[in-house]
Amino acid sequence: MVVKYTCVMRSKYFKLSEFACSCGCGTNKINRTFLKILISAREKSIDFNGREIPFIITSGYRCENHQESIKYKKRNPNSSSEHTKGLAVDILVKTSRERAVILSALMEAGLTRFGISHNKNGFSFIHTDMGDMVENSDKPMGVIWTY
Repeated sequence: MVVKYTCVMRSKYFKLSEFACSCGCGTNKINRTFLKILISAREKSIDFNGREIPFIITSGYRCENHQESIKYKKRNPNSSSEHTKGLAVDILVKTSRERAVILSALMEAGLTRFGISHNKNGFSFIHTDMGDMVENSDKPMGVIWTY
């Protein structure tokens, strides 16, 4: 897979390849401002025992041909996923304590949109995006939803 980046930025917490489309195209159009917010949140992701909680990105940028982008468009024909704009990520969560720490860090960094999901393996993920922060957005701020 060839990874195509449009955002060049270094971080001790993330590799840019974590944000690349997973459909096989390797395109990565993660938004630079969004990445800065995620880095800020990751710096705050420390539990009560002083242990750093990593952000394991399970999905970042998604091209229009990504299977999840196609499903989203069918469910929401008048809107588009923030993943296709490079404005969203899904973060793996292994325990409820991790979920609390990660959500708190994301909120402290200024994000206000969250989706909580469980998968079949017992793990869950947190979706977050900055869709409410861009001009002419139809995305509401201050929301938490479940899948």
